[in-house]
Amino acid sequence: MEQDLSQIKFSNILLWMPNWIGDVVLALPSAQALYSRFQEAKISVAVRPPSHKLLEGHPAIDRVFEIPSGKDVGFWEQTQFARSLSKNNFDLGVVFPNSFKSALLLRLTGARHRLGYNTEIRDGFLTCSVEKDDNAKKLYRVDYYMNILEPLKIKKMESRFMSAVKIDSRVKAKEILADFNVRHGEFLIALHPGGSKFPRRWHAERFGILCQKLIKEYDAKVIVIASESECDILDSVTGFCPPEKVFCLTSLALPEVSAVISKCNIFIGNDSGMMHIAAMVNTPVVGIFGPGSSDTTGPFMEKDNYEIVTKNFPCSPCRQNFFKECKPSAHNKPYCIEDISVKDVMDAIDRLAKSRGKSLFDAEIIRES
Repeated sequence: MEQDLSQIKFSNILLWMPNWIGDVVLALPSAQALYSRFQEAKISVAVRPPSHKLLEGHPAIDRVFEIPSGKDVGFWEQTQFARSLSKNNFDLGVVFPNSFKSALLLRLTGARHRLGYNTEIRDGFLTCSVEKDDNAKKLYRVDYYMNILEPLKIKKMESRFMSAVKIDSRVKAKEILADFNVRHGEFLIALHPGGSKFPRRWHAERFGILCQKLIKEYDAKVIVIASESECDILDSVTGFCPPEKVFCLTSLALPEVSAVISKCNIFIGNDSGMMHIAAMVNTPVVGIFGPGSSDTTGPFMEKDNYEIVTKNFPCSPCRQNFFKECKPSAHNKPYCIEDISVKDVMDAIDRLAKSRGKSLFDAEIIRES
């Protein structure tokens, strides 16, 4: 008979976090719920880079352990890493990914009680497995992760993210805005045209046209955010805009990127980890969804704080085995993303601006926060 975990006062908790940045962010409400329930406990996370930097200094998290990853890192190195955590004597471990390996690695940490979904024949590694039925995949991802904590009978979940932008990152963000000559009162937009897979991305050229319209109609300045691997698309965006109105931000660590986004009036971007970072810092979001679904992976924030642009194709969300399940467009995109026009996105921005009113444009208050 399984022990009633809701009666145990855990003091040393390890969370084995998801692999992708967006999923890491969507698992944070679960971490916050544990923090609220076990206020005297020390909460640690094991997480892959680059997300480890994002979680350092989070109010609900005491320690961040970076999971070894990369092309040169094999299974042996990861098992040794997991074993090295056993000296911490965790009394509760929670594994958010569904893989067999992640449950095995959690078992190697020696956590006394181990929670996770009963997928991939993992029951032997978990002391308390949670049933994952066919409806689970249809759940909003935040709720999906919270379900793992059901044996703890945690009923209260934070309705928004805790403030997690560190002071030094805020200082860096102010320096960047000063370098870009962004003044108080100017309407500042964060634009993210990238994403993990090319077919998931809206056309870079359409982002450029959108950028041009925003500069004209809102007298905006635009910060285009891209990783080093996405720099090839920057010219396709910035080429439509006056150089004094658009700036590129690359090669920054996630804490600094999140701080810059927190200083913006609005974030516009693809269904990606960066969109979830914008939600994490409570910047209003316009998210562009093609193969994914906002019902399961939309931003975690109040409904009046975001707009979703999607064609709601009946096949979404798909397995994203491009292009075995659907035919590509002439631009090698699935039609669920191909058919989204600049007008569709502009209309969403206008709706958000109308619903939020003056608060969306009050850059002075935003940048002093």
